[in-house]
Amino acid sequence: MMEHEDISNENLAGHLLVAAPYLDGAGFHHSVIFLSRAEKEFVIGHILNHPAGMNVGDVARHTEIPESLYTVPIFKGGPVERDQLIFAAFIRTEDKLRVQFHLQEEQALKYQKNPRAILRAYVGHSGWTPPQLRRELNDRAWYVSPMVPDICLETDFSKVWAMAMRRLSPLHHIMSHAPAQPSLN
Repeated sequence: MMEHEDISNENLAGHLLVAAPYLDGAGFHHSVIFLSRAEKEFVIGHILNHPAGMNVGDVARHTEIPESLYTVPIFKGGPVERDQLIFAAFIRTEDKLRVQFHLQEEQALKYQKNPRAILRAYVGHSGWTPPQLRRELNDRAWYVSPMVPDICLETDFSKVWAMAMRRLSPLHHIMSHAPAQPSLN
Protein backbone atom coordinates (compact mmCIF):
# COMPACT_ATOMS: atom_id res chain seq x y z
CA MET A 1 0.00 0.00 0.00
CA MET A 2 1.31 3.46 -0.85
CA GLU A 3 1.16 6.10 1.84
CA HIS A 4 -0.78 9.14 0.68
CA GLU A 5 2.16 11.44 1.47
CA ASP A 6 4.19 9.56 -1.17
CA ILE A 7 1.59 9.98 -3.88
CA SER A 8 2.01 12.42 -6.69
CA ASN A 9 -0.19 12.53 -9.75
CA GLU A 10 2.65 11.22 -11.88
CA ASN A 11 2.76 7.89 -10.09
CA LEU A 12 -0.97 7.29 -9.55
CA ALA A 13 -1.81 6.08 -13.06
CA GLY A 14 -1.91 2.30 -13.18
CA HIS A 15 -2.66 1.94 -9.46
CA LEU A 16 -5.83 0.82 -7.74
CA LEU A 17 -8.01 2.80 -5.36
CA VAL A 18 -9.72 0.54 -2.84
CA ALA A 19 -12.77 1.97 -1.07
CA ALA A 20 -12.75 2.03 2.73
CA PRO A 21 -15.35 -0.36 4.19
CA TYR A 22 -17.66 2.48 5.22
CA LEU A 23 -17.51 4.43 1.92
CA ASP A 24 -20.97 4.32 0.40
CA GLY A 25 -21.73 7.50 -1.57
CA ALA A 26 -21.95 7.89 -5.36
CA GLY A 27 -22.08 4.13 -5.91
CA PHE A 28 -18.61 3.56 -4.47
CA HIS A 29 -19.56 0.92 -1.87
CA HIS A 30 -16.80 -1.72 -1.89
CA SER A 31 -15.40 -0.34 -5.14
CA VAL A 32 -11.99 -1.05 -6.60
CA ILE A 33 -11.00 1.56 -9.14
CA PHE A 34 -8.28 1.26 -11.75
CA LEU A 35 -6.68 4.69 -12.15
CA SER A 36 -6.30 5.01 -15.90
CA ARG A 37 -5.08 8.63 -16.09
CA ALA A 38 -3.37 10.99 -13.69
CA GLU A 39 -2.64 14.46 -14.98
CA LYS A 40 -1.77 17.73 -13.31
CA GLU A 41 -5.42 18.87 -13.30
CA PHE A 42 -7.30 15.58 -12.79
CA VAL A 43 -7.21 11.89 -11.93
CA ILE A 44 -9.54 9.49 -13.79
CA GLY A 45 -10.39 5.91 -12.96
CA HIS A 46 -12.92 3.19 -13.73
CA ILE A 47 -14.60 0.86 -11.24
CA LEU A 48 -13.50 -2.73 -11.86
CA ASN A 49 -16.13 -4.58 -9.87
CA HIS A 50 -19.53 -3.04 -10.66
CA PRO A 51 -20.93 -4.79 -13.73
CA ALA A 52 -24.05 -3.14 -15.15
CA GLY A 53 -25.71 -6.48 -15.94
CA MET A 54 -25.91 -5.77 -19.66
CA ASN A 55 -23.86 -5.92 -22.82
CA VAL A 56 -23.04 -3.29 -25.42
CA GLY A 57 -25.77 -4.67 -27.68
CA ASP A 58 -28.39 -3.82 -25.06
CA VAL A 59 -27.65 -0.12 -25.45
CA ALA A 60 -26.11 0.22 -28.92
CA ARG A 61 -28.61 -1.32 -31.33
CA HIS A 62 -29.20 1.93 -33.23
CA THR A 63 -25.65 3.24 -33.23
CA GLU A 64 -22.62 2.86 -35.45
CA ILE A 65 -20.98 0.34 -33.08
CA PRO A 66 -20.15 -2.88 -34.96
CA GLU A 67 -22.41 -5.82 -34.08
CA SER A 68 -19.45 -8.00 -33.17
CA LEU A 69 -18.90 -5.75 -30.12
CA TYR A 70 -22.48 -6.28 -28.89
CA THR A 71 -21.42 -9.13 -26.56
CA VAL A 72 -18.92 -6.99 -24.62
CA PRO A 73 -20.06 -6.61 -20.99
CA ILE A 74 -20.72 -3.13 -19.63
CA PHE A 75 -19.45 -1.92 -16.25
CA LYS A 76 -20.42 1.14 -14.23
CA GLY A 77 -17.20 3.15 -14.40
CA GLY A 78 -18.31 5.88 -12.02
CA PRO A 79 -20.64 8.81 -11.57
CA VAL A 80 -19.02 11.18 -14.11
CA GLU A 81 -20.12 11.41 -17.78
CA ARG A 82 -22.49 8.44 -17.60
CA ASP A 83 -23.69 9.20 -21.10
CA GLN A 84 -20.42 7.97 -22.60
CA LEU A 85 -19.46 4.40 -23.44
CA ILE A 86 -15.77 3.57 -23.67
CA PHE A 87 -13.93 0.33 -24.35
CA ALA A 88 -11.03 -1.04 -22.32
CA ALA A 89 -8.76 -4.04 -22.80
CA PHE A 90 -6.93 -6.02 -20.13
CA ILE A 91 -4.11 -7.84 -21.92
CA ARG A 92 -2.19 -10.65 -20.22
CA THR A 93 1.45 -11.03 -21.17
CA GLU A 94 3.95 -13.57 -19.84
CA ASP A 95 4.94 -11.49 -16.83
CA LYS A 96 2.40 -8.69 -16.41
CA LEU A 97 -0.94 -7.17 -17.29
CA ARG A 98 -1.27 -4.28 -19.71
CA VAL A 99 -4.42 -2.16 -19.49
CA GLN A 100 -5.71 0.22 -22.15
CA PHE A 101 -8.73 2.48 -21.76
CA HIS A 102 -10.45 4.77 -24.29
CA LEU A 103 -10.03 2.35 -27.19
CA GLN A 104 -11.40 3.24 -30.58
CA GLU A 105 -13.87 0.69 -31.98
CA GLU A 106 -11.26 -0.61 -34.43
CA GLN A 107 -8.84 -1.25 -31.56
CA ALA A 108 -11.59 -2.92 -29.52
CA LEU A 109 -12.31 -5.25 -32.46
CA LYS A 110 -8.62 -6.27 -32.60
CA TYR A 111 -8.49 -6.96 -28.86
CA GLN A 112 -11.72 -8.93 -29.07
CA LYS A 113 -9.90 -11.40 -31.33
CA ASN A 114 -6.87 -11.62 -29.01
CA PRO A 115 -7.16 -14.69 -26.72
CA ARG A 116 -4.93 -12.97 -24.14
CA ALA A 117 -7.22 -9.93 -23.89
CA ILE A 118 -10.37 -9.31 -21.91
CA LEU A 119 -12.53 -6.59 -23.40
CA ARG A 120 -14.95 -4.51 -21.32
CA ALA A 121 -17.07 -1.42 -21.90
CA TYR A 122 -17.53 1.28 -19.28
CA VAL A 123 -20.34 3.76 -18.83
CA GLY A 124 -19.03 6.80 -17.01
CA HIS A 125 -15.86 7.17 -15.01
CA SER A 126 -14.66 8.30 -11.61
CA GLY A 127 -12.77 11.56 -11.41
CA TRP A 128 -11.07 13.87 -8.95
CA THR A 129 -9.00 16.98 -8.90
CA PRO A 130 -5.66 16.30 -7.19
CA PRO A 131 -6.61 18.31 -4.05
CA GLN A 132 -9.95 16.50 -3.83
CA LEU A 133 -8.35 13.06 -4.09
CA ARG A 134 -5.61 13.99 -1.59
CA ARG A 135 -8.33 15.13 0.85
CA GLU A 136 -10.23 11.85 0.42
CA LEU A 137 -7.00 9.88 0.92
CA ASN A 138 -6.23 11.89 4.06
CA ASP A 139 -9.74 11.12 5.31
CA ARG A 140 -9.00 7.42 4.64
CA ALA A 141 -11.95 7.05 2.28
CA TRP A 142 -9.61 5.29 -0.19
CA TYR A 143 -6.48 3.18 -0.01
CA VAL A 144 -3.93 3.15 -2.84
CA SER A 145 -2.56 -0.17 -4.02
CA PRO A 146 -0.28 -1.20 -6.84
CA MET A 147 -2.16 -2.79 -9.72
CA VAL A 148 -2.59 -6.54 -9.20
CA PRO A 149 -3.45 -8.61 -12.28
CA ASP A 150 -5.48 -11.16 -10.27
CA ILE A 151 -7.76 -8.40 -9.02
CA CYS A 152 -8.22 -6.80 -12.44
CA LEU A 153 -8.99 -10.15 -14.08
CA GLU A 154 -11.21 -11.68 -11.38
CA THR A 155 -14.55 -12.67 -12.89
CA ASP A 156 -16.41 -13.10 -9.59
CA PHE A 157 -16.86 -9.38 -9.04
CA SER A 158 -18.29 -9.91 -5.55
CA LYS A 159 -14.78 -11.02 -4.47
CA VAL A 160 -12.74 -8.17 -5.96
CA TRP A 161 -13.02 -5.68 -3.08
CA ALA A 162 -12.14 -8.23 -0.37
CA MET A 163 -9.22 -9.50 -2.48
CA ALA A 164 -7.88 -5.96 -2.82
CA MET A 165 -8.32 -5.21 0.90
CA ARG A 166 -6.53 -8.41 1.96
CA ARG A 167 -3.49 -7.48 -0.15
CA LEU A 168 -3.08 -4.09 1.55
CA SER A 169 -2.08 -5.23 5.06
CA PRO A 170 -3.09 -7.59 7.88
CA LEU A 171 -5.28 -4.82 9.35
CA HIS A 172 -7.06 -4.33 6.01
CA HIS A 173 -7.53 -8.09 5.79
CA ILE A 174 -9.45 -7.92 9.08
CA MET A 175 -11.37 -4.86 7.85
CA SER A 176 -12.46 -6.79 4.74
CA HIS A 177 -14.61 -8.97 7.00
CA ALA A 178 -16.23 -6.11 8.93
CA PRO A 179 -19.93 -5.38 8.48
CA ALA A 180 -20.82 -2.23 6.52
CA GLN A 181 -22.10 -0.55 9.69
CA PRO A 182 -20.29 -2.04 12.70
CA SER A 183 -22.37 0.04 15.12
CA LEU A 184 -25.45 -1.98 14.14
CA ASN A 185 -23.77 -5.22 15.19
